Amino acid sequence: MKNHLAMLAPVVLMLLAGLTSCNNDYPGFKKSETGVYYKFYNQNEDSAKVSTGDLITVDFTIRTKDTVILASRRDVLVPYRFEVLQPRFKGDIYDAFTMMASGDSATFIIKGDSLFIRDFEILNLPTFIDNTTMVYLDAKILNILPKAQFDLQKAREEKIHQQELEDLRTKEPGLIQNYLDENRIKVKPTTTGMYYIEKKAGKGPKVEKGKNISVDYVAKKVNGEIFETSIKDVAIKSNIFDSAMVYEPFMFVMGEGSIIQGLEEGLSYMRQGGKAIFVIPSSLAYGQEGQTGFIDPYTPIVYEVEVLEVK
Repeated sequence: MKNHLAMLAPVVLMLLAGLTSCNNDYPGFKKSETGVYYKFYNQNEDSAKVSTGDLITVDFTIRTKDTVILASRRDVLVPYRFEVLQPRFKGDIYDAFTMMASGDSATFIIKGDSLFIRDFEILNLPTFIDNTTMVYLDAKILNILPKAQFDLQKAREEKIHQQELEDLRTKEPGLIQNYLDENRIKVKPTTTGMYYIEKKAGKGPKVEKGKNISVDYVAKKVNGEIFETSIKDVAIKSNIFDSAMVYEPFMFVMGEGSIIQGLEEGLSYMRQGGKAIFVIPSSLAYGQEGQTGFIDPYTPIVYEVEVLEVK
C-alpha cells in the first residue's frame, strides 16, 4: 500500500519556506504514553477509535503556533482520505489519529523533523526544522472505514483492476495488427516482437553501443495520437506544445538504458541519416505499468525516427 501521506510531500515542500518553529511551552495539553501532546475539543468516549489499517477521512491543518504549513481544505481542496499505518516513531501522526473516534476534533503537537521525514518522506528539510522543532496538527475525523471493510473494498478494486489489465493485455495484439493493416505494413516482426519499417537507408556511421546518438522523433499511439516529439512544429500542430519544453534533437549514449528497449533495438538497425518507423509492443515499451497520465498499461507505441548524428 502506498504511503498516501507521503503523496502530499510536493504540496508540503512548496509551503514550508519562510516559516519559524514553535517553542516547547504547551499549556492546556496533555501528554500520551507515546509522547504526543494532545488537546481535545470534541471527544466521543463511547465510539470506536481509529485503528491501524482503517481508512479515515480527515480535515486537518499542520502549523506552527501562528503559521499554517499545510491545510487539507486549502491545499488539497477536500478532506483527505488515507490508510492508517503502523506508527513510524513514538508520538507520530498515526499515534495521534488512533486516539480519535469519528466526529472527534483535537490538536496534537508532534516532532517536526520526524513528521516530515518519516511520515511525509521529505528528506531535505528547511534549516529551521531540526530535532527540537515541534508542529501542531489540528484534526477532525469525518469518517472511519474499518479495516475489515477497507480490506474488502481494496480486494474488490484490485479484482476490477486486474480484469482491466487483462482486457488491455488481450486487446494489444489486435491493436498492433489493425495499425499494420491500416498502414499496409507487410514486414515481419523481429524476434522480440517489434516491427522495423525502414523509410530511408542511412549512409553514415552505424548506431552502436557506446556511441553518442542524436535523433529527431515523433512518438504516438497506434490510434495516431502523438504524445511526445522533439520537433516543435509537430508539437504545435498536434496540440501538445509545452512552452516549458525545449524542442531539439534528443541526444543520448547508446546502450546506457536511457531509452525504452524497443527504441534502442530499432535504432540498432540504423545508420546516420536513416529514417524509420518502429512499432513497439508494450513489452518493449512501458509494459504493464504504463506511464501515469499519458500511457495506459499494455499500450503499443509507434516511433518515427530520424538519426541525425552518430559519433
